[in-house]
Amino acid sequence: MRRDLPVFGGVLVVIILISFLTGSSAAKRSYAPVGTAPVTARTVACPVVNGQPRNTVGTASIADISKALDPPASVTGTVTATTLFGLNKAETTTAKLNPSYSLHMGNLHSEAVGFSASGTIAADVVADEVIVTDQGRYRSLVGGNCLAPATDWWFAGGNGKVGSTDRVFLANPSKTDAEVGITAWTPKGVVTTPRIAAIPVPAESKVRVGVFAFAPDINVVAIHVHADSGAVTAVLLDRKTNGLTPEGGDLVPATSAPSKQLVIAGFPAGSGPRDLVVANPGYIDADVSIKVVTTDGEYSPSSVRPFIVRAGRTSLIDVSKALSGATGAILVSSDQPVIAEGRSTAGTSGRSYPDYFWDAATPPLSGPAAVAIGREPDGGECYLLLSAPEGQASVRVTTPSGGSQTVSIPAGHSVGVDITNTLKSGSGSWPFVVTPIGDQPVYGVRVLHFDGSHGPLITAEPLLSLPGPIPLPPVREDPRLAAR
Repeated sequence: MRRDLPVFGGVLVVIILISFLTGSSAAKRSYAPVGTAPVTARTVACPVVNGQPRNTVGTASIADISKALDPPASVTGTVTATTLFGLNKAETTTAKLNPSYSLHMGNLHSEAVGFSASGTIAADVVADEVIVTDQGRYRSLVGGNCLAPATDWWFAGGNGKVGSTDRVFLANPSKTDAEVGITAWTPKGVVTTPRIAAIPVPAESKVRVGVFAFAPDINVVAIHVHADSGAVTAVLLDRKTNGLTPEGGDLVPATSAPSKQLVIAGFPAGSGPRDLVVANPGYIDADVSIKVVTTDGEYSPSSVRPFIVRAGRTSLIDVSKALSGATGAILVSSDQPVIAEGRSTAGTSGRSYPDYFWDAATPPLSGPAAVAIGREPDGGECYLLLSAPEGQASVRVTTPSGGSQTVSIPAGHSVGVDITNTLKSGSGSWPFVVTPIGDQPVYGVRVLHFDGSHGPLITAEPLLSLPGPIPLPPVREDPRLAAR
């Protein structure tokens, strides 16, 4: 005859079952982080500080922006600059920041520069690169952020067509070798070739790879650089010509990793072409729609209906009518993770030569962002293009010499502000800090512009928040250690 299990026995069975599923019969505990550690060492790389082609001067600048913070910081430490000429060649010097330090490359060599900071100054330095080609078929103003090495980089602005000389630059400022692989997507699908599957990047060196070598005669190429070992700083240099006629160029900044929601800020006011590139690196077709956030407000443009980006492919969308010549940002929404970048062209009428710059998708500012180069080399203007898609926002622009300017952005709007006069009181490369005020998301870019007799020269770089303190992992009690 079957006998029922006593009640307390059933409870014991339940306890044992829970213990088996959770790994412990003890109550689960939540362990809070124990704190943070300051940033005391940091390395960034400027991959394209070169003197190529002829009539080109490249500048890498690093700036101490501690005095421009609110409140100002007192920092100590050292900064070194390492010039990476190519494979297995490097020269290191001490960089004296007052408040900035610059290296100028005006010869026919192609170099990269790595900046390393140690001490409390490491958290309060920022570096940029600007390359000027003032004449010839590659006439352009090129610039971008100098960033820390990482394992993954995404770009959506490559071009392998005849007339474009796009190259991926890989800089490795560390003393450890790296190996990277490149994956590319085009309107025809994914590119697979052994020549870009395993690219060695030795310690303290740089390597460049032509986009035409793996995506010949294709004008919309998205690129993923992944380090299988080590880490690199990657950037994409995009230049265009029509025969001997220059059509501009810029560094394509690294964009956000694939996501269903992206914000691309920094389309300037003007009548030139405005383009959006959306790439789908996944295996499922993506349904994509956009909104624009301009000086007139936020709306869904009738000129760009929702569209599909097929799996493993790229799409080029003309957003000129959508922006209507206004300063703005584009909000990309997708049911599948995608990457995206925007391109703005100036100077396409009359006898002027055009130039253009690329905008990347970025996160909102989570704290102060800093720029090392606020000065256009030929004496032009420095602009901020800012967007607040969700609520009214403000930022404060400050310089190490005491300059200050507050900019307000209405909710659901974008603004463009000339900050040149605020920066002129500074010295060197005119470094500055942009600090968000309040809790509403704000996105932005820095634009350098010069309107010369042969047409405009223009470049931009996204505003990226400075690195914050490093969160320390939680500490868990382990009674087993006491019994050993």
